[in-house]
Amino acid sequence: MRVVWVGLGLTVVAGTATFLMYLSPTVAATAVIFGLLATKLQFLSKRFMARVPKDAPFAEFAKAQGMGMGVRFLGVVVLGVVCTAWPAQFPAIGAAIGYLGVLIPLLFLETRTSR
Repeated sequence: MRVVWVGLGLTVVAGTATFLMYLSPTVAATAVIFGLLATKLQFLSKRFMARVPKDAPFAEFAKAQGMGMGVRFLGVVVLGVVCTAWPAQFPAIGAAIGYLGVLIPLLFLETRTSR
């Protein structure tokens, strides 16, 4: 649950910073949307890892880690598709700041709290 609260806080920071940098509600809203997406995907990745017991063989651990990486990569694909299909509604700079600005700190948090 800590991932969700930290992700929501980072989303607010990313949305506020993006609005202050670009003075555009569209760019800020895009940053918030993709920040929430990053939070949800990181939460799902953490759930995959939580299903693996501590004494599980390395193959199960690697499988769960790979599933988590696949989910995060799916977010990058969604970012590319949405920003390409609807560039006026979803500016790429806002999407990138929101997604990466939330996901990267959450990845560092995951490495601090895993096993």
